[in-house]
Amino acid sequence: MKKCFKPTIRPLITGLLATVLLSGCITNVNGKKSPDPKPDKAAEAYMKLGIAYMQKGRYDLAESKLQRSVQTKPSAEAYNALALLYEELHDNALAEDTYRRLVSEFPDYGLGYLNYNIFLCKYDRHAQIQQLAAQMASRGKDIAAIGQIAAGNCAFSKGDIVSAQNYYNKALVYEQYAAGALLPLAEIDLERGFATEAKAKVDKVNNFIGYSARSVYLSILINRELGNRIEERKMVNVLRSRFAASPEAAAIFGE
Repeated sequence: MKKCFKPTIRPLITGLLATVLLSGCITNVNGKKSPDPKPDKAAEAYMKLGIAYMQKGRYDLAESKLQRSVQTKPSAEAYNALALLYEELHDNALAEDTYRRLVSEFPDYGLGYLNYNIFLCKYDRHAQIQQLAAQMASRGKDIAAIGQIAAGNCAFSKGDIVSAQNYYNKALVYEQYAAGALLPLAEIDLERGFATEAKAKVDKVNNFIGYSARSVYLSILINRELGNRIEERKMVNVLRSRFAASPEAAAIFGE
């Protein structure tokens, strides 16, 4: 049986880049200086430019732009990018301070909680992870589920499968169709030889949430284990047609 993929590690910052041209003073066609942009527009421009510098590895320039963004008009996205930048710079004190400000000022921003959890997991700060999960539980079902999934992913990555299962099952209390909990639970079932139970979980994701590279990959492995050749071939075709560039496709078609 092929080894299953571990839970995803770090959500990427996507959809935030735009062409931003800064050339000192911006003038209009009459040569006069244009009015200063509104704070929210300026903050967004600084944030996008900071992220662009991050992707180019120019962390020195990225930091100043992201700081200007949160100073001009704080946003969850800018705080999140700044915290990730400090992680890249290995300035853990500033990274943690920024994450704390992020979840304090924007308590409904799930990605911020998730990245903060990943940061804490990296340094085995399990007590803080549990505290953060409790804090997230007060923010509604969606945020509460993210907290349990993040704690489960941390336990999973450390090889603590029993704790991971407990966290994932708690997540399902808040959101019964949470793919982030159902899929790793299915992986655990499959590794332990409970293919039928694994299939029920993956089918729930595919039927109620939709296909992902990971869910289709697991469907292939599960149906192969159960001898369901027709369904296995169907999922192979889905993986080939919709997720051909994914690591999961490489794992299947590289056989």
